[in-house]
Amino acid sequence: MISIDYSIIVVAVFFLILMVILNSMLYKPIREMLKKRESKMASLREEVEKYERNAQELLKDFEQKLADARVAGQKAVESLKAEAREEESSITQASSKEAEAKKQELMATLSTEIEAARKELLSKVEAFAMEISQKLLGRAI
Repeated sequence: MISIDYSIIVVAVFFLILMVILNSMLYKPIREMLKKRESKMASLREEVEKYERNAQELLKDFEQKLADARVAGQKAVESLKAEAREEESSITQASSKEAEAKKQELMATLSTEIEAARKELLSKVEAFAMEISQKLLGRAI
């Protein structure tokens, strides 16, 4: 059975001395190290959050600039398309005018040639009539 004697008091004293020594040599340094580590982790978390906020702001700014650039690009494309349509219209009109002028020129030339051919044929009508009537009649007129 357990007997209580003076050795239990000695063990209790040694235990308390051991606790004081362990507290000063082991537990306090470990607690201080854990506190430092926790404070360092907290400051690192704050820095990470700051960098994340900064990254989010930069991303928003980038996306806004990208959207603005897209809008500007679309406006530039529309502007260039409008200029191209205007140029196409002016080229088409110029081509139409040129074609019309060429047509008028050809019509005038053709009209002149027809008139010349008509005059030539009119001058030869009498001779053709005589020749046809001679062939039909089979004798000279």
